[in-house]
Amino acid sequence: MSSRKRNAGIAVTGVTVLAACAGLFFWWNTNLLGETEFCEGVVDSADMGAVLGTQGRLSTVWSTGSEVPEVACRVNRSSKFLGAEAMEVTLTTAVRKPDFQFQTHVWKNPSAMSYFSKGSTGAVSDERGWVLLPDSCRDKIGTIYPARRQLPEAGEVTVVEAVMNQGTADRSALAKMLVRAAQRIAGDAGCGAGASTDVPGIQNPSGLSTTDAAAVCRLPGFKLPQNALVEGEATVGKEQATGSMPGTWSCGLELSGSADAKIWFSAAPGEHVADEVLLRDDGFKDIPGSEAKVDWSRNAAVLTCDNKNVYFSMRWSDEYYDLDPADGVTRAMLQSFVDAAGKQYRCPPVALS
Repeated sequence: MSSRKRNAGIAVTGVTVLAACAGLFFWWNTNLLGETEFCEGVVDSADMGAVLGTQGRLSTVWSTGSEVPEVACRVNRSSKFLGAEAMEVTLTTAVRKPDFQFQTHVWKNPSAMSYFSKGSTGAVSDERGWVLLPDSCRDKIGTIYPARRQLPEAGEVTVVEAVMNQGTADRSALAKMLVRAAQRIAGDAGCGAGASTDVPGIQNPSGLSTTDAAAVCRLPGFKLPQNALVEGEATVGKEQATGSMPGTWSCGLELSGSADAKIWFSAAPGEHVADEVLLRDDGFKDIPGSEAKVDWSRNAAVLTCDNKNVYFSMRWSDEYYDLDPADGVTRAMLQSFVDAAGKQYRCPPVALS
């Protein structure tokens, strides 16, 4: 074989190898010829890519199938040679108490969430988010994750949740993906008439600021009872707030001292915590002589203000509970909060106990 033919053969082989390597690179690091829909078609690749990023390939880790309207799936984004952080999200329908976002430790810090300011009811953080499905979906959509199918019972609602297992998400992108997924899930179940089609506006939390002892959470007249504080262990420190009154709002106190204790106060118009459903819970009891109910098991009250219900609650961290708060401090603290915050929602005065 002549040297010219040998060189030509080597050149062709080199081009072939380069083309193969380029093809593998694009296969590993883009969604070229990849999946176009995820989670049984309720999320498209554009919305999923906005949450997980575009530096890599989107792939379904697992999905439950489309035999039922409920959804449970996990999607990741992986790449090679780009140095991009691995990203992964789990999307599910879930059955919750209507005020789960303020009451459960799973959602950790309600004052660090970005609550939707228009359209659907929901909230997102960098690591997780949720959106409420229409009440008309109650007997049609529940949860199938992790074990079996379950429809909501009295005092429960169905939401669509997303949890970042790896990496963090852009909050606006996560909110958009959740709302669109909820629309499609509700539509497939035949109960989408009440689902919002608006892209959600979100209200981002403030930074930490020093707490004014005479106006906690920037609420005039809101003070912590003196026996709520423990010198050296839990005293007035810093606070963070999110949302706005008279809409959905939450404030978190990071108390100064060795206990590293936290307390959260939250308020929301009734429709934002599905008050008709919430009040089916047996824990809420009428307060005689008023249009109000209180549930001391969850440290929450619902007041009728300007012909609509408004929800108020507080929750503290395990570190604060371990301080063994004085008898009566719970009721005094919630009363002080409702007195101050209620004025922002034009609520009548009420004695909780």
